[in-house]
Amino acid sequence: MAERPSASARLRFTWILGIVIIVYGALAIALSIHVIDLQSGVRADLYVALQKLDQLHREALSQATSAQERQTIETAWRNERAFAAVSSQQARHVAGTLISRLNQEYPTNACGRSGPSFIAANALPAQHACMVAIGSKGNDVQATAYDTQGIAMDNFYEYLYAPTGRSG
Repeated sequence: MAERPSASARLRFTWILGIVIIVYGALAIALSIHVIDLQSGVRADLYVALQKLDQLHREALSQATSAQERQTIETAWRNERAFAAVSSQQARHVAGTLISRLNQEYPTNACGRSGPSFIAANALPAQHACMVAIGSKGNDVQATAYDTQGIAMDNFYEYLYAPTGRSG
């Protein structure tokens, strides 16, 4: 039968285990803060794109002539945080113009990657981390941001909790 470990061996094991847990926790916290910092740039880019769509939305509402037209504009904004254009052709034109303007205002990728931050949704590369895709779906112009892992971000949450500024 094996002998029980001595009290000093158990104490050493406890200390080693405690130190490993503390170091692991500190590294996990540091990595989380690093990822949050990296994603702040793409969050800011998404917020800028959503502000532009919001401005277009307000302008379209002020120019709407019928209750049905206002309802269509409101529904697109409420359901998908999208701008409702008059036609699919206008939506494609608005999306292209928006991409061009945003890339002129913010010429570098917020996460420090090569290439622009704002791209056409139909030109989304396989590795689409840290970018904002703007495109049309029917008559709606939509913006979708992809975080550092390439996962789509939630427009409502990101717009509700606005970033403090664009990094990069």
